[in-house]
Amino acid sequence: MTEQKNVVVAVRCRPLNAREKTRGAQCLVAMDNQQTTLLQPPQDEAATHSGKSTGGARRQRTYNFDYSYWTAGDTADPRYASQETVFNDIGRAVLGHALSGYHCCVFAYGQTGSGKTHTMMGKDHGRDAGLIPRICQELFASIHRECQQSVSVSFRVEVSYLEIYNERVRDLLNPLSPENLRVREHPSLGPYVEDLTKAAVSSYTEMLAHMIQGNKARTVAATNMNATSSRSHAVFTIVVTRRTANLEADDQATERVSRISLVDLAGSERANATMATGVRLKEGARINQSLAALGKVISALADQEKKHKTGQPPVVSAQQRNFVPYRDSVLTWLLKDSLGGNSRTFMIATISPADYSETLSTLRYADRAKHIVNVATVNEDASVKLVRQLKEEIAELRRQLEQAAPVAAGAGSGHDLEEQLAADEKLVAELNQSWEEKLRRTQTLQQEREQALQALGIAVDMNRQGMGVGLHAPRDIPHLVNLNEDPLMSECLVYNIKPGTTLVGGSDGDADIKLGGDVAPRHCLLEYDVDSSALSVHPIDDNLVLVNGQRI
Repeated sequence: MTEQKNVVVAVRCRPLNAREKTRGAQCLVAMDNQQTTLLQPPQDEAATHSGKSTGGARRQRTYNFDYSYWTAGDTADPRYASQETVFNDIGRAVLGHALSGYHCCVFAYGQTGSGKTHTMMGKDHGRDAGLIPRICQELFASIHRECQQSVSVSFRVEVSYLEIYNERVRDLLNPLSPENLRVREHPSLGPYVEDLTKAAVSSYTEMLAHMIQGNKARTVAATNMNATSSRSHAVFTIVVTRRTANLEADDQATERVSRISLVDLAGSERANATMATGVRLKEGARINQSLAALGKVISALADQEKKHKTGQPPVVSAQQRNFVPYRDSVLTWLLKDSLGGNSRTFMIATISPADYSETLSTLRYADRAKHIVNVATVNEDASVKLVRQLKEEIAELRRQLEQAAPVAAGAGSGHDLEEQLAADEKLVAELNQSWEEKLRRTQTLQQEREQALQALGIAVDMNRQGMGVGLHAPRDIPHLVNLNEDPLMSECLVYNIKPGTTLVGGSDGDADIKLGGDVAPRHCLLEYDVDSSALSVHPIDDNLVLVNGQRI
């Protein structure tokens, strides 16, 4: 079954924050049902921003979207849209499509501090839980209901969690993975991340534990506009396999494989507003670069659909008219299926009630996105068909390698064929894994993750439900922690002090603990006596060492 559907676009307006209240900002946004209206600022404020007098009446811009969520007023206001309201409208629709076999995608877009992460993740995983934890919880509730209604139905659920930071892809579920995973594209699978961890989960508790640990590994930092600004794009993916057995024929079964991609984009920002410098400024430039690429893709797809509806003749060649710059950014490449492809896609645009220019930019962005049309298809028996196609492709690649070997040994084309062959064989092995093997692999990954943290002197606190609730250094092992001018970056590094003598020095030396900054190659010695639990510090060559503010 194939359906053509436009991208569903929702706009959510957050309340005035403390910074805006302090400067006496006015609310410039009004919402009525599906309609969102943006009012031009008062004349004196507009003149301040633009450098000239506006004159005349204040202009207002009105947009219509699928949903307009008013969260800027009192919770008692009948228009107030809570986290539950957003989930009932968007989350339940996503789950309905996913359980029917469609791929789904939800992504939040907006300026820094407009409420994207609050909408997608929320906090405390209770009443203020965001869209992602609510979808995960209701997914397992729906699975439980379907399995009770029919004994022939079974489900398998896998999750992966990645972030795109400075155009580099990082696996948030595996601390041992490379810092930059490779993005590849397959004719059937589409774009995918090679060697990305896919954890098999059997309950909401297990899924939430992976989500919490991934969130702790995500890159965040403070800016002038938001104290906990997300500096990376995060993509939490759920793969649901629905297997329906034929009770009359034991060896026959049908499968539907759907993918739910839940995307929390980093905030668009302006350097003069965030007061960013140094590393933060470079991060902001990369964020804006990838969001600009996303804007180009949305504009190209929207223009295509408008020309298709009006029958307007192309002013350039068909090849140029149909070109969509997906590969301009890692983000747009990974979202290729979600934008103009095989997916039911939902966009949540979060806006500030007091920032006219940024809010106007976001509303224009969302207004173009609603014109995109996706062609969604029910994904039935995907694995069986894909394995057969991959095996045929592997056989053809081996035949080409055998023919190319005597002709041009060591040539670049032969190397490309070997690389493609290895990638296809890896995919076949992954698709042929049994569910029990995937569960064992997930358990092994969990143990390796805990061992890796323990090797760094870090233990994971678990509550009674087995969910990670925090990280701490073991109290019985002496250790050093870092301090940083950014509060979120403090106490992120732990250096264990081993029994015996530990040499502390600069990054260029052969020290056991290497520190940056104005540190000598051999700065000081730490002596730890396990029996007496005594720790002593010995500066080398009268280097500066302070203990509780006193030089020793």
